[in-house]
Amino acid sequence: MSLRNKTISGALWNAIELFSGKFIQIFITIILARILVPSDFGTIALLVIFTELSRVLLDSGFSQALIRKENATEKDYNAVFYFNIVMGIILYVILYGLSPFISDFYNYPELTNIARIVFLTIIINSFGIVQNAIVIRDINFKILAKRTIVANLLSGLIAIYLANNGFGVWSLVVQIVLAALLRVMLLWFSSAWKPSFTFSFNPIKELLPFSINLLFSGIIDVLASNIQMLLIGKYYTASDLGFYSQAKILSAMPSQILTSIVKNVTYPVLSVIKDDTSQLKQAYRKIITIAMFVIVPVMFTLVAIGNNLIPFVLGEKWIPSVEYFILLSFVGAIYPLYSINQNIFLAKGNSKLLLKVSIVQKLIAISGIFITIQISVLALVIGYVITTIINTLIIMYYAGREINYMFKEQIEDVSGIILISFLMLVSIYFFGVELSFDNTLLTMLVQVLMALIIYLSLSLLFKLPVLDEFKDIFARIRDRG
Repeated sequence: MSLRNKTISGALWNAIELFSGKFIQIFITIILARILVPSDFGTIALLVIFTELSRVLLDSGFSQALIRKENATEKDYNAVFYFNIVMGIILYVILYGLSPFISDFYNYPELTNIARIVFLTIIINSFGIVQNAIVIRDINFKILAKRTIVANLLSGLIAIYLANNGFGVWSLVVQIVLAALLRVMLLWFSSAWKPSFTFSFNPIKELLPFSINLLFSGIIDVLASNIQMLLIGKYYTASDLGFYSQAKILSAMPSQILTSIVKNVTYPVLSVIKDDTSQLKQAYRKIITIAMFVIVPVMFTLVAIGNNLIPFVLGEKWIPSVEYFILLSFVGAIYPLYSINQNIFLAKGNSKLLLKVSIVQKLIAISGIFITIQISVLALVIGYVITTIINTLIIMYYAGREINYMFKEQIEDVSGIILISFLMLVSIYFFGVELSFDNTLLTMLVQVLMALIIYLSLSLLFKLPVLDEFKDIFARIRDRG
């Protein structure tokens, strides 16, 4: 199979994994949100910064290094596998001991036992990182699709059963741990690679120069991305954190799903052509315009229908989440520019520059957080939107320099998409305000249909160049069929 066809096949299976897996997750979350109270979700959100930080420390950038390495060997896989397990055990022991102090920090005594169970996912996940990297390296997302669907469905159904029987926040704890366990087990059953009883530290030393910068970059990214939750949990109530966390998760999910498809599939491909700057620029230009063409109108549509969507889906008790959801959906619209640009640094092997850029970005983000946190949660969200826009422009500039894709060119490539999406947003928003039906669902469905018609019509009217790329993709899919 050619690299291009393999990429298209990988994208299709990655789309199946992410869409079906996230659809199940959203469906389960909607049901649980109607059974449980916002403070239950807020309690779990208190631990997010610790679990995410542990995830980065656990991987230490080695999975990206394995994906990028041209001739990864059995010795490389074994070394990273056993390193991950040792790191997982060490991290769990540390967090187990710190759990009472975490509870004291939030003034929430019951959090100690909850934390110690949730942190078990660290050890569990350590057993599947190498297999996951191999699957991504081979662009074999069919395995990941089956794993994600089964794990999310089974863990979610059990969580719903427990929630209905009065287990409260513990139903969410069981869901998290069981989902992690099922994902790793299914990955082991599906993956052809199994570790052998040999270990050498040499591969770790060889991979370290590349991975160490990713490690520090990942740590900084996690701290900056999740410090909002830590501080909201400290200065406000668990319910406030629940409103914020669910708005952030739901608003980010569509953009992250679509962007992850692009990133996961294109990173191995970009790594293959990393030495041809001209070809890399051409490929990246197509990737970013396709991603933005799909994601921006989706997120702008969510902005327009957010006032009706949140109470309709989650229930009236979640209305305080609406403002957060709408503002954070704007962040989701530009997320591809921020996220996919990171692949350029990785494909070019310049993780050192990525680290430097990340440090600057996170300092800006954290400054915004500390300026706004004591005003209100809404002020925090507004500050987050502003700093995200600034940081996106920064990474566009420096990533573009790596492949001679100048900042002005990038703006020109996406400006038409953003403008058309904004015109669509204004049209369907005022329709929802002025001409809404008595039935909320019907109003939203008509708005979504209008959004699709207006967006495609304007795209054809203005003859966006990205349409030619979609014609080419669909033609190749048809020919393969």
